[in-house]
Amino acid sequence: MAMDKREQRSSSNKKARVESTEVQVKEEEMEEGGGSGGGGALVAAEEAAAPREELAVKIYKDKLHCPLCTLPLKPPIFECETGHFVCGACHDQLPKDKCYACGLDGAYRRNTTLEDVVGWFRILCPYAEYGCRVYVTYHSAGDHQLACPCEPCRCPEPGCGFLGSPPMLRDHLAAAAPHAAWPVDKIRYGNAKHLFLPASQPRRLLVAEEDDGRVFLVSTCALGSSHRGASVVCVRASGNAAAGPQYTCSMWATGHKAASSSRAEMVIVQAMEVPSSSAPGEDTAEEAVRLVVRNKNLHGASMEMRLTIRIEKVSA
Repeated sequence: MAMDKREQRSSSNKKARVESTEVQVKEEEMEEGGGSGGGGALVAAEEAAAPREELAVKIYKDKLHCPLCTLPLKPPIFECETGHFVCGACHDQLPKDKCYACGLDGAYRRNTTLEDVVGWFRILCPYAEYGCRVYVTYHSAGDHQLACPCEPCRCPEPGCGFLGSPPMLRDHLAAAAPHAAWPVDKIRYGNAKHLFLPASQPRRLLVAEEDDGRVFLVSTCALGSSHRGASVVCVRASGNAAAGPQYTCSMWATGHKAASSSRAEMVIVQAMEVPSSSAPGEDTAEEAVRLVVRNKNLHGASMEMRLTIRIEKVSA
């Protein structure tokens, strides 16, 4: 009998604890809902002080897309009285604000709750494997991807299938395998850099010492039988080039001293815009040639081009 009473008390205590927990949850939900009084402000202050918890969930992709254009939903989002929703762009094209699904006229209204919801979903950048660890709002992922600095670039070495971000490509090309290592020099924007480029080593990587660590490729190539050309390319994808900073470059090549004077012949190109490429290679170099030097102004049997280059960062 005593045992039965202890079990009843234990059961009663457990039930009380469970009921107390349920009440507490309900109270928290009411406070978060912004009810009357100062509860909402208190919860907001507590949330600001405490770290947010993240939750991994799965959701059908089509639930985050407009049913008409199939693009990711983003504000403004409109909904008819029966619950059919549509993105702002498609809403503007509907005849007389007529629902595409049920045919109701003039029944659309903003669904701010759904607008908040689609703003909560964040995904890792599609270029995460190439070094970008940014989480972006799902409906903004496409815009981020177009301007992502980690968008991969291809290795220009023939037969090499390497693909990586500009810093990854720099390290790949600077390594001794599976191809010959490319020389790498550091530069500072606005400062001149002297380069000796023999015909047997026509390419050089330049890496900015500043925070952006931008990678440039200097290339020389034969232009017919009597000239060589020099070019500079910024190693990055076109989308990042449009969104990111722009660069200009001045180059000059020093030739031999003229017989009639003590001055060496020079070929100069000033303040040209630096193009960008995600596949910097031989073809790109020929298309981007900005400096042309006659073979007679190259040095020695190695046909060395003595080049001075200055790169400026003109916009952030």
